[in-house]
Amino acid sequence: MKDVFPVLLGLVLSCLAFFAKANSNTHLTIVTEHLAPFQIVDKDSISGFSTEIVKATLEAADYPYTLDVHPWSIAYKRATEESNTCIYSLVRMPLREAKFQWIGHIVSGTSSFYGLKSRKDITITSVEDAKRFRTAVIQDDITHQFLLSKGFTENQNLYASSNYVALLQLLEVPSRNIDLVIINDDLIYYRSGRAEDLSKYTNLYNINELKLDFHLACSLNTDEDIVAKLRATMKNLEDDLSLSKIRAKWRPKLKSGL
Repeated sequence: MKDVFPVLLGLVLSCLAFFAKANSNTHLTIVTEHLAPFQIVDKDSISGFSTEIVKATLEAADYPYTLDVHPWSIAYKRATEESNTCIYSLVRMPLREAKFQWIGHIVSGTSSFYGLKSRKDITITSVEDAKRFRTAVIQDDITHQFLLSKGFTENQNLYASSNYVALLQLLEVPSRNIDLVIINDDLIYYRSGRAEDLSKYTNLYNINELKLDFHLACSLNTDEDIVAKLRATMKNLEDDLSLSKIRAKWRPKLKSGL
């Protein structure tokens, strides 16, 4: 019996080591969209403030991963259906709470109604007031869901676009009859900082009730052990100020603060 115990102990330890290795080698799929300065897609590379936070977390957790970029509606759909799949920068809100396993907070921001500065006929004093006009937003993102919850109606006073470049351009296409867009204020601020001509656009109303708390989150089909490790890793990076250093580097490029 004395000879059997070391053998059994060795088998147990070998099994534990095997499963630990298998867990650390689990391949994750990370999905996102182009959303500068948070996610900046340039040819075959993806950079940006949120991307640095997410990459630091994944590398510290020692998980191999693939980073895929899609229009937001596709990224969101994949993150709600596929296993071992995570998404960023995802705004945390009651409507989404039960649809994801939330890993950690990345940054907070604000959004506003914007229009063409040349349109002197448009003034807004509230979200309700904006119903008099036709507003374009990004398909399936927080602004889309927010306006639907406020009683806006698709194809009447609400139109959904697939990306932010097209969103701004809609204001300048007379045939589309788009009066307003909702955009994250940091996007406009970042573009202005790169000397792009945005003097044609104007902020018409800050949506104070639409606070954007961007998170990293994973699908409900993602293994619970992976979620737990990612959460612990991101918290450790917060505690040792690693994420603070990333935020400090990007702070001058962001308007709404970190």
